[in-house]
Amino acid sequence: MKIIYTNISPITNAYTNINHIFYLKSQNPQKVYLCVWDNYMFENTLLEHHDEHSKKETLENNVRLLQRLMDHLGINYRIIYLSEMWHRLFKNPKTSRLYQQILSSINLGQIQKGFSINYAPFAEISLSRLNYIIIDYLISIYLQEIAPEICNSQPTHYLTSERFKVFKRDIDHVLKLNSIYSPPTSIFVTNVPVIMHQKQKIIPSMGMSVETIKQIIDSNYDGKLPDKKEIADLLEVLSKVSSKIKLNEKEINYDDLTIIEKLKYKQFTEFLAEGFYSYFETINDLATKIEIKNQKKSLFISKHDEFNKQIKPLNKIKLEILKLCDGENTSLDIAKKSGIKLSTVSTYLTHLKNKGLLAEGRKPKRSVDSIVINLELMD
Repeated sequence: MKIIYTNISPITNAYTNINHIFYLKSQNPQKVYLCVWDNYMFENTLLEHHDEHSKKETLENNVRLLQRLMDHLGINYRIIYLSEMWHRLFKNPKTSRLYQQILSSINLGQIQKGFSINYAPFAEISLSRLNYIIIDYLISIYLQEIAPEICNSQPTHYLTSERFKVFKRDIDHVLKLNSIYSPPTSIFVTNVPVIMHQKQKIIPSMGMSVETIKQIIDSNYDGKLPDKKEIADLLEVLSKVSSKIKLNEKEINYDDLTIIEKLKYKQFTEFLAEGFYSYFETINDLATKIEIKNQKKSLFISKHDEFNKQIKPLNKIKLEILKLCDGENTSLDIAKKSGIKLSTVSTYLTHLKNKGLLAEGRKPKRSVDSIVINLELMD
């Protein structure tokens, strides 16, 4: 069974993130665990003028689009968040020590190797992101331990960008000496040119105008046409969504390299800007037609005070009521189906809402579907 773990930083709905999903589909996975780097997104300078509510809203909207795309492509996936998995990973003394051992094995001289990787803008990576890269890999290896309610076997493959090659050998060496688990097989997303504005550090993304996209392309190439391979790689990205684009009222097929390579610089930037704009329009049209499948949520308990607050007050009656809170039943429905008095149901529904186990609404719905108690980490 091919179980793929991968990560994404949805600061914007950039073409690189959207292409990541298409690349994921091309691997024919039976199951996917997609780790959203919410920590990295919230600290990113592109969102520094946003308040916390706005950041969370942006995160939710961008993740929602990726979910719709995965549903459209028929990918069996589970979304997890780096912030939660990070917390679980470092609650475990074993994995915490392993992380320190990995850090001590990597030096700045090794990091310099990253600058030679094609298409990976290594100079733009912060120390914080380097830290996340290591932690994310550890999460993929220990996922079945730190999140047993969603994963009962180790992911077989780790899908990531080429920049991970810089760290893989050293991390795997430490794991071989200190871990009972073997690293998953790495899959690298290759041949995806990163087009970035040299000053603003932004990538063509959904919601941008053709002119804004063109300015980013122009800043990236600075008057020089890319080589044939890069042009071919860009067209391969765009062709995942459409086979052709219009330029000056004339349709051009993305696989017609002979015509595209003859374009002058200004024509090329216009052609590419129109191509990306059409790419995002198509993705947006597709996404609006897809209804996202609900994902099960779990409550992870690793502290006595969490246990006392969330679990200890639960009794047989509350559990029966909670089981029927699926968003389809009113309090009267729950009373009829359970045989419990309506007044008791109403009282207990209030208790469960106060504990954060139910969402507000006329038809109460559980905010979690499972409760996991980690006895090893209980303090």
